[in-house]
Amino acid sequence: MDQPLGHTIRLRLYPIRPLWSLGAGWAAVSGGLAAAGVPLSLTAWLGLLLVWLLADPVLGVVWDVGIGNTQRRGIWRRLLSPRLPDVGPTVRSLPYTQQGSPGYRLACYLGRLRGWWRETFWPEAGRDFATLVAGLALALLVGAILGRSVLALVLASILLSWLAVLSGKGDRFGDSAQSTGEGSSFVALWHALGEFGVPWLIGVLVLGAPSWPVVLLGICYTVTFFGLIDYERGFRLIGAGQATAALLLAGLRHPMAAGAMAMLLMPQWGLHTWAARVGRPRGEYPVAYRRYLRYVQPFVILSMLIAALAVGS
Repeated sequence: MDQPLGHTIRLRLYPIRPLWSLGAGWAAVSGGLAAAGVPLSLTAWLGLLLVWLLADPVLGVVWDVGIGNTQRRGIWRRLLSPRLPDVGPTVRSLPYTQQGSPGYRLACYLGRLRGWWRETFWPEAGRDFATLVAGLALALLVGAILGRSVLALVLASILLSWLAVLSGKGDRFGDSAQSTGEGSSFVALWHALGEFGVPWLIGVLVLGAPSWPVVLLGICYTVTFFGLIDYERGFRLIGAGQATAALLLAGLRHPMAAGAMAMLLMPQWGLHTWAARVGRPRGEYPVAYRRYLRYVQPFVILSMLIAALAVGS
């Protein structure tokens, strides 16, 4: 039985994907390692934990709740295209409005909007909306504490989540992949930039300073992440991003790291060949490709960590 005294709000933190899933958290950690190397002090470890918390759980709220998924319509989409009732009570706070005038039409629209908010939006998505507002406030607060550059990146991530909705259906991966053509490619691009490129830069700025090898390495693995989302392009982007990173490491005189990254491409190619042989209908995620994504991500993460540690050493 719930007690009448105590806390008024409950926050829960629980995993929604395995630890070896490639995403914002791994991108932020790898960016920090590439900029500063292996953390040797408690302050560096705390900074690494902070960038992971900002990139994964906190900004993850913006992307998961704001955009939604195949089972839940995101808050951004609900706010951008509200399903207003045909009629609603007129807002009476607008004086001197005659029937048919622009002010009267605005009052009618505001009345319908208020009715939609009270009767539809808040009962169905009020808890998600409150969670999103709390996530936005926390992301902006942490970004401001970490500096203006990090705050600008947080705002960029939020903007990219809006662009992902405006460019297509906006749902995370599942629905966005169902639409083919230029629109789905833009959705995948905004996801890749907002959920990988921006977190990589956050890790770089918090733990070190940007340099051209670190930035180029982040671009290579952002391309890899984009290829994993936009699977219609096959293994080309996934392999090209990691192969370019290996060549970058070879050019920076890290031959052992480059060789290890090249070897990690072999099992990835084998998994891709198996998934292609099973067959992948266009416009949907087949079971074979879902298994391919599950099995290939640990190899990509290991390759990225090797590259980040080599650059940061």
